[in-house]
Amino acid sequence: MGAPTQQLRMRTSPVSTLLVGLYNRLPNKRGLVRAIARLEGGQLFSTSLRKLLKGSYGVTVGPFSYGSLLDPGMADRGTSIGPYVSVGPNVRRFGAAHPLDALSMHPFWYNPTLGQVDPSNDVERTPCEIGAEAWIGANVTILPGCRRIGVGAVIGAGSVVTKDVADFAIVVGSPAREVSVRLTPELREALLESRPWESEPDVARSVYLNLSAASSERTPDARH
Repeated sequence: MGAPTQQLRMRTSPVSTLLVGLYNRLPNKRGLVRAIARLEGGQLFSTSLRKLLKGSYGVTVGPFSYGSLLDPGMADRGTSIGPYVSVGPNVRRFGAAHPLDALSMHPFWYNPTLGQVDPSNDVERTPCEIGAEAWIGANVTILPGCRRIGVGAVIGAGSVVTKDVADFAIVVGSPAREVSVRLTPELREALLESRPWESEPDVARSVYLNLSAASSERTPDARH
């Protein structure tokens, strides 16, 4: 890691705060979301975008995360995205599926918001927690059977995730299967114990540098 060039913090703009308050009364929702984030330095830093996603869409997002799951409609209600998560383009998280055992699978007959049935007819809607420091590649689909993507996990581009993903696991394919695990057991344990993702970037950077240095000291030099 090179020397930091600026202090990184979450940001709040009075104009973005105002737009969030008017969001449900204004047209062009997509343009409003872009403006709210842009006024606060983009998705990485926007506090108001996080308030909007939680209040209007039931999606919670930790600090310094970014990507397509922060676009309204790409993550179903009950999605929780941890801090420092990286999400590629065109990722979709589904919290419900059509009822395969019903006579009709059309949402008229199970979705109460469409006015034809009461809430007791609704399908199961599952939550999903995406752990800190996860990386989700482009065009990934996360299905209702996945309720947790672990800390530091990697989801390969184009994968279809049907079940939980362990901490630091690398999964690929359709359905996604584990092909590897990141880092050494010692580093994984150290990260889970120190939890740098719960800190501001300057503090987290120091933790990563210290862990990296300690790991290098324990690794024998292959040249000797």
